[in-house]
Amino acid sequence: LMKSKISVIIPFYNAVSYAARCLDSIIAQDIGIEHLQVICVDDASTDDTVAILKSYQKRYPDSIEVIESPVNKRQGGARNLGIKAAKAEYITFVDSDDWIEKDMYSKMYNTMLQNPCDFVYCRHIRDNGKSGNLYLKEDERRTEEQDVYVNIEESQAGDFLVSDVVGSGVWDKLFRKSFFIENDIVFPEGIAYEDIYFAALLYMYARTLCILNEKLYHYFVNEESTVLKKNANYHLDLLKVNQLKWDKYKQTGFFDKFPAAVEYDFIKTFYLAGMKMLFLRFDKPSYDLFLLLKNETKKTVPAYKENPYLKGAFTEVYNIMLDMLETPIDENEFYQIAKAMKQYINAGNKKNE
Repeated sequence: LMKSKISVIIPFYNAVSYAARCLDSIIAQDIGIEHLQVICVDDASTDDTVAILKSYQKRYPDSIEVIESPVNKRQGGARNLGIKAAKAEYITFVDSDDWIEKDMYSKMYNTMLQNPCDFVYCRHIRDNGKSGNLYLKEDERRTEEQDVYVNIEESQAGDFLVSDVVGSGVWDKLFRKSFFIENDIVFPEGIAYEDIYFAALLYMYARTLCILNEKLYHYFVNEESTVLKKNANYHLDLLKVNQLKWDKYKQTGFFDKFPAAVEYDFIKTFYLAGMKMLFLRFDKPSYDLFLLLKNETKKTVPAYKENPYLKGAFTEVYNIMLDMLETPIDENEFYQIAKAMKQYINAGNKKNE
């Protein structure tokens, strides 16, 4: 049996409509399916996802394996199962409704061999899957920027966190598996928005990385996806994840070393992301939840106004949200603001598509 170069971890939950597209793009990898260990984790699906996964396993028994989780652990739990089963030196993740360019893994793997680092990161495209072409043309893939190798001194870890230079996704990166082991990196289980917690660990621990400025990953813009679904209670997991992250910063001493960076990060991923979630993900956003976000933020980072990173960091919309921290706003005013904000943010998103 050939030794796999990369373990590819894919959580599946009720993914009947997308599973084949995702797996086909992995089978089509020019690195060769025989060099991949494809770990499909079925997260207690209630539809026929497992049957699809098993049919692929039957076709590629040496490369594709199926792990069935008896209970739904959400994406974080499914990824943890995959990490445990990973045998290759490098690991990567795909979401079941997404797909990848045919040379994604060969490019990332070769970059890793040429510049050994904690992880290689590539660009992605937000794709609604309607263009008729699954794959990009050469000129659509390159960005203007050069590929870079980045080395982060320990003293720069706070600035690195604030930079958000490699986003918070797990699916646009190829990791050294040992990076996970050495730093005891696991995903929170049974909770949405687990990527936000993962990203905190990434920025805390990564010291070397390569940035490939090429779009190799297709992020499917799916109205029913976890992040975009309307009026779902699990959007409140955003608050829980931030609490977990805050505790981790404290436990590891990262907070003591980089308090301004951690507080900035909290403003961004707790308060601002929480406000955006309220405005966009609920038909009628909760005024009580707004008050909770506001009070928790002021309690956790009382001196946020003095934060050196905040200056000029945010767009107009976010600055308005920051102003709302200090302004007394009654319930009626809140609903009017929420309506205006929703229109404004959506108009901005349309423009950028």
